[in-house]
Amino acid sequence: MRLWLWNPSTRESIVLPRTRFSDGLDFTCGLGYDSTSNDYKIFKINGDRSCNEILALKSGSWRKIDKHHAGIHPVWRFTMDSPAFLHDAFHWVCSLKKSVVSFNISNEVYAELPMPDVRLVISDSNFIIYGISVLGGMLCVYSTYAHKDKYNFNLWVMKDYNVEESWNKLFNIPSTDLNLISLKYWFSDGEVLLLGIHLVHKHSVFKTSKEASGFWPQSNSQRFVNGFVYTESLISPKSLA
Repeated sequence: MRLWLWNPSTRESIVLPRTRFSDGLDFTCGLGYDSTSNDYKIFKINGDRSCNEILALKSGSWRKIDKHHAGIHPVWRFTMDSPAFLHDAFHWVCSLKKSVVSFNISNEVYAELPMPDVRLVISDSNFIIYGISVLGGMLCVYSTYAHKDKYNFNLWVMKDYNVEESWNKLFNIPSTDLNLISLKYWFSDGEVLLLGIHLVHKHSVFKTSKEASGFWPQSNSQRFVNGFVYTESLISPKSLA
């Protein structure tokens, strides 16, 4: 499998070196800037319980990071969302330890952050799928809870980083027709853009948090799998390698 680093603003891309330690299909990657080394780094979380890997673009080679002590939640197998990058660290939800796991790319240290007070029960009749993101400079955890063929979406924000008491439930969307919901963008007016699978149309759609029923696209002819939000930059990927 080959990985590419692509800048959609300049339409330039480079082929990344092949990973040396795991070639499985169950993984997610994140790109972050390390201010300590003045280098961009790519962190690869392998979901097959093998070691994680990190690539410093200046060095041009992958290095093995010790085996991760936390599970990768299955939501990445469907949405391929990247881990959330904040305070020089990548963050993801650990479904086994009921916490948020972080990995600092400067000192390469794992840590755990508290989760908001949410249900973590999985049974035959209901389940919860979690995701994580950064909105407005704050860490966010969101969940989709299934019950009686309807899905309930909840979003929490951590106002003060690594302070358990600062988790605040931003909003809830009850009985939605979307499942496998992921968080994409937070507009200045507080509205949030969501991506999910529509239960009737059976394909991925975008929906805003304040609209009761509006979604896009509405026809099967415009199907797509995912969408990504990025910050525009004129930095060429070729100048980083």
